[in-house]
Order: sequence, then C-alpha cells, then structure tokens
Amino acid sequence: MRRFLFALGTLALGACIPLEHDWQVVDATFRGLLVEVVEPGGYGSLLNVPPDRRRAFVLPLDTVELEWKVAVPPGQELQPPIWIACDHATCLGLWTPVYFGPLPDCPDPMPLGVHTSCRLGEGHRIRVRMAGAYSSESPSGFMLLVVGSRRPDLPPAECLERLSADPRPDLGPCLVILRDPPTRATPFGLPFVPEDAGVPPEVLAEEADTNPTVLGFTVTRERGDVREELVVDVGATVPVRRGDRLHVEPRLAADAAQQYWVSEGDLPNMPWSGTLVQQTEHLIHTVRFSEPVLYDHLDGLPTPHFAIPHDVVPTTLWLDIFDDRNGKAFVDLEFVPEDDA
Repeated sequence: MRRFLFALGTLALGACIPLEHDWQVVDATFRGLLVEVVEPGGYGSLLNVPPDRRRAFVLPLDTVELEWKVAVPPGQELQPPIWIACDHATCLGLWTPVYFGPLPDCPDPMPLGVHTSCRLGEGHRIRVRMAGAYSSESPSGFMLLVVGSRRPDLPPAECLERLSADPRPDLGPCLVILRDPPTRATPFGLPFVPEDAGVPPEVLAEEADTNPTVLGFTVTRERGDVREELVVDVGATVPVRRGDRLHVEPRLAADAAQQYWVSEGDLPNMPWSGTLVQQTEHLIHTVRFSEPVLYDHLDGLPTPHFAIPHDVVPTTLWLDIFDDRNGKAFVDLEFVPEDDA
C-alpha cells in the first residue's frame, strides 16, 4: 500500500482541436509535469535513492522543482504559466466559474495543507520548499493548479480571470492543468504511520522512485539501399533528405525501469500481510512531431518509424516517457534538411 498526501487527479481544460493526426502539434499541447526533488529533506535519508538520480515524489522538508512541459508549433514561445496551490473545495469546483480574486503569495516554506488558495509563482519551472513533518494525522493537502496560455499574445493572467468570470468566456486559448504532485511512493517504516506498520525489509530497501533517464538516441537512417546508424544526444540535430526512412530508439539508462515490491492478497486493514511480488516498471511512450511526416503510428511503441515527405523542413520529435509509478522523462530530437546541418 502506498500513502499519498494528495489525491491523484488531472484536469485539462481547453478547446478540442480536430486533427488529421493527433501526433502532429498544430497548437500548444500540454505534455506533462516533471517533478524532481533537488534538495532532499531529512526524511530522504531513510530512502535508498540511486546515485546521481533525483526522486520523482515529494516529502515534507524537501525542495522540489516543478516544470511544465508543453509542445508548441515552430516559431512560437509561450508566456510562463501561473502556479497556484489550490484548496480542495475551490479546485474541485473548476467545472463552474470559481472566483479566485487577488491571490496572496504562498508561505515559504510551503505547508502541507492550505485552507485558501495561494500563488506559488510564475515560470516554466519553479522551486517550492516544503515545510511540515509527518504526524499521526494526515495533512489536508492541496491541489496544484497551473494556468497558462496556448497563444503567445494571451497573458496567463487573463486566462486566470476567465476562470473566475461568470458567465465564463472561452477557455479554448488557455491551458488549465489541475494535478496533485506525487508524494511518497515508497514506505520507510515510520512507527506512527499505520500504512508503514510491518513493512517488510525488502520493501524498505527498495530503490526510491526516480524519473527515467534518457541518455540519447540511436537513429537508423535508410536511404535507398544504404542503411546508417547514428548515435546522437538528446536535443541534437539529425540531417535528413526527402524520402529518408528513420527508426528512432531512445537509449535509456540501465535503471530507467526500476524494480519495486507489491503485496498481493492483503488481509483487510492489514497492509503488507499478503505475498510479496517484485515488479518492474512498465515504460509507456508518447510521440509527437512538429511537422507532417509519414509516421508508422503504433501506440506505446518506444521506437518510432517514419519517413521524410517531399517537403523537407526542420522537424522536432517530442518523446515523452512515463513509468507506471511517478517517473516521467521529456526529451526531443531535431531533424533538419541536410544542407542546413
């Protein structure tokens, strides 16, 4: 059993955009939130965190970095979003107009629960220093609300005003993301936490959940009868010509898919009373392109195959990787006309 300070959930409000291909980005598209603990608090010493890795879940006393990931069409740059720590009563009513009013800044360090919403900051990436300590009573928590704009000329503050207006104006040009950052995916035997009572030593010793690490890509490029394998870094450029067929495979670190324990067949109200079973994270992939390509689209396939059409233009491939716990990775690769490489 895994204990979370926040309920898990996601809300995305915005226009439904009809697309011939859902993998081509023609309007700003939310990819996900990246959560990384950059300065572990005291509770982190109770966990087995692999060297050179950052936890993908948050504990009290941690300093955490939150980054929103958005794919945008070529030539666009979005304004930084507004981050809000939202009380549950307010955020669970977002389907109807909700008046936020002038938002006070959140306390620093940030408490584990809030009674009224507050402003965490603005930016594509922010840092939050958590306060608090575990006790026998669960904190009330809060929900994370990120308000941004799909259009470079529309300020996120106006999108926040639209959320409060009644009747509510069109939210299609806005990105409104409601999510609770993941907290404590690994038990560590705190004696006053009921879920941790009787946790087996194997579970206490397991590696803490981290984000998958992508080292780069292996790109196989086919031109007629010539087949060439290229090893490239994340964010690098690959020269292409019309008609090239490409096979892109992410090069993952050996520990990208971690192992962890679950208990099967627990007795009622007795966590970890069943049979221990070790599982390996399953990695799911999402692929998007900035331009039309001839894409062999298979859901979840970690190695996209595609061909360059007649019009050879600079093209971004966005690859998002999610494990079945809290880990995420967001990487990209650029394909450019060979004369420009």
